[in-house]
Amino acid sequence: MSEDLALYLDRLAHEGERDSHGTFSVDYVKALEKLSARLFSDPTSWLIKLVQAAVSSGTRQLEVRSHRDRLEVHFNSSGLSSESFHDLQALLHDPLGNEEQPALAHFLRAFHAARVARPQSLGWAIVDQQGGFSYMVHGEEIQRHMLPAQEAAGATCVFSLRPQAGKVGWAEEQKALTGRCALSPASIRWDKRPLNPAVPQVGGQCLLDRLYLSREAGDKLLHLPHLTEFPSLVYDLGHGYKDHYSYGQTVLHQWRSYMARAGHQLWDSQPAPDFQILESDVAQELFGIPKNAYAINHGSIRAGRLEGRNNFYQILYVQYLRNFTMAAEPVRQGRFGLQHPLCARAWLRCPVTPVGDSRLLLQVDGVLLDPLPIELGLAGVRAFVADGTVQTDLSGLVPVRNERIQELERWLLLESNLSKKDLRKALRWGNKYGLNEAAVQRITEVHKLDQDS
Repeated sequence: MSEDLALYLDRLAHEGERDSHGTFSVDYVKALEKLSARLFSDPTSWLIKLVQAAVSSGTRQLEVRSHRDRLEVHFNSSGLSSESFHDLQALLHDPLGNEEQPALAHFLRAFHAARVARPQSLGWAIVDQQGGFSYMVHGEEIQRHMLPAQEAAGATCVFSLRPQAGKVGWAEEQKALTGRCALSPASIRWDKRPLNPAVPQVGGQCLLDRLYLSREAGDKLLHLPHLTEFPSLVYDLGHGYKDHYSYGQTVLHQWRSYMARAGHQLWDSQPAPDFQILESDVAQELFGIPKNAYAINHGSIRAGRLEGRNNFYQILYVQYLRNFTMAAEPVRQGRFGLQHPLCARAWLRCPVTPVGDSRLLLQVDGVLLDPLPIELGLAGVRAFVADGTVQTDLSGLVPVRNERIQELERWLLLESNLSKKDLRKALRWGNKYGLNEAAVQRITEVHKLDQDS
């Protein structure tokens, strides 16, 4: 059905026939004051807002299709309905939308942001079991067509943007999606190629990866890439670290969880259940790792191992992860086939060599908001937190630094300090991880590992 809608919108963009017509005008000076310059100054904002509209309306997958002359976004929604779009002209005179319908509010902001770029045309089509509507917008003119109902439940949606002549490629838009939606609960594909989940880059080698597992609904959490995508040298999956002589890009990888208490706005961090890290080798891989096992690392074994099996190849895995939330949609995990990735409430990533200040990146409706500089116990940390309670400006993309942000900052400071003694302990054996005495001393000084804030 979305394929048919896309072809239909493309045909309307070139035809002059109209079943109905009209004109509409929005005072963009006033809209700019209401929605903030942030929304209109970034040419990719319309696409990011459309993702927020789709995610908050219950979609699990978005498909972006790039053509030479236009960009299309396809998704199915359980929260948007054709009834809401029987009069787009009236909707567009209310740039903020209705707070009781966040998906529609995100959509209206996306539409306004797209119009600011003065494209040749904008197309929008939505069809559900009650029927549907398509709109084609050329400047101040709008074409409206009624569409027959579909049999499938939910709504099929297609958004199409045809830019002004002279625009070459969609690199900016693809880069924005890749960065902003790396941990989104919705699977995003660009010309059939998955963009997420992905590992947010923080520079070179990583000093710390600290994950906060959750038992909450997955659509409110960070959807992690498979853990084999960021293997570690040392693991702490509950009560103390374990060095299995594996190779990895991260020095220390920790799991924590939290328990929400009534009336408590933040989370009481606690060690995750002490997951036993099991070790296999290439022979067992051929016959299959045990059922319910989840691989967290695989590859060659570091030199210097003194005890245990030494087959020069290993698979590290854990079992019984179903106690915590995992993504509903499986993602291919290399040689291990389709697996359901873990979800998390928060993820602290700290590079060995910091690049810039520490930043807090909050995820709301599947999109990482503009980063906020924060002060943490380690340097250059990127703290990713899924928190739908934070306030934003009217664009929905800029967090407001208020008491909630301050509480999060204090919590993250405490958590980063808790990792310091674990890092100190691991770095006593820095030579095993390719870090000489001078490098360990430099890391200690840069990250103030000998101090607790």
